[in-house]
Amino acid sequence: PLMEEYSVAAQIWKYNSVDMCELAMNSVIQSGFEAEIKRHWIGREYLETGQTEVHKTNVPLCRLKYRSSTLAQEHAIVLKMAQEGRDTPDIQ
Repeated sequence: PLMEEYSVAAQIWKYNSVDMCELAMNSVIQSGFEAEIKRHWIGREYLETGQTEVHKTNVPLCRLKYRSSTLAQEHAIVLKMAQEGRDTPDIQ
């Protein structure tokens, strides 16, 4: 059933193979699998460092760096807004 769902997602949203690999990697991260199973599928050091192994996930390092950078920027915006007591960001 999961493969069918991935296939439908790829068709509906026009995901390419890297998009599908990233979706699968995130599914493993968010899953309730035991730590050892996650290590097997996405990398030995994942739980300790948060770093996945590209040869296991097929998600390029540049994409992972982009996601990490974007998330850090979003966290900074939320923190700044919280400190200033605002509920909407300034649009630049």
